[in-house]
Amino acid sequence: MRIFKTFLECHKEVERELRHSGVIYQSESYQDKDIKDNTEFLTKELIGYSFLVRDPQIDDYINELALDRQWIDAEFEERISGLKLNPGEAYKLRSVWDEFIHDGKFAYTYSERIGDQVKDVIRLLSENKSSRHAMIFIYQPEIDNPRRGGKIRIPCSIYYNFFIRKEGEQDKLNMIYNIRSNDFATHFPYDLILARMLQEYIAQELAIPTGDLIYQSCSLHVFKKDYEEVF
Repeated sequence: MRIFKTFLECHKEVERELRHSGVIYQSESYQDKDIKDNTEFLTKELIGYSFLVRDPQIDDYINELALDRQWIDAEFEERISGLKLNPGEAYKLRSVWDEFIHDGKFAYTYSERIGDQVKDVIRLLSENKSSRHAMIFIYQPEIDNPRRGGKIRIPCSIYYNFFIRKEGEQDKLNMIYNIRSNDFATHFPYDLILARMLQEYIAQELAIPTGDLIYQSCSLHVFKKDYEEVF
């Protein structure tokens, strides 16, 4: 597994690997859109890609990539609110989501899927710091399996898994973030940042330092329409 110090270092190396080692194929669907005949969605892909980041330095990453901090903060607050919002208000700050809202709602939101799971993870780790059960699930098979095939959106993120482990004499909160599909140009940096913010929030609630973030992607990819921007 590759080990990086910061998100920015990681981003530059992932970009290099996609450029030189990505395998090209034609995607058939994008979210809930049929794109099998659209060559702009010719795809460069890395399968089974993982890495570990020690000290992400979120602010430097946001500033270097000129990411939308207002949307990030608003989206994060909705995700941890426990209110199961759909559509919520944060999406209005980032126009990329406009085409995926139908009849006033999204097929899912992270706010809906996370619900009370953050509180549950904090409770569990407060009671049993060695637990391997501290997971927040986004993909829900009973809902999402019947939706597979590209007609209705299903979550890209599968789960966040939290572990309290010692580094030297100090307990730290480590996290594994598992995602089945990740668009490098549009979503990758935002997904990393929001995952880290969730990890930091839970660590703060547990009154322990934040440890490593481990990222595992089944498909990390970039579409032809974004080659010029990315490469």
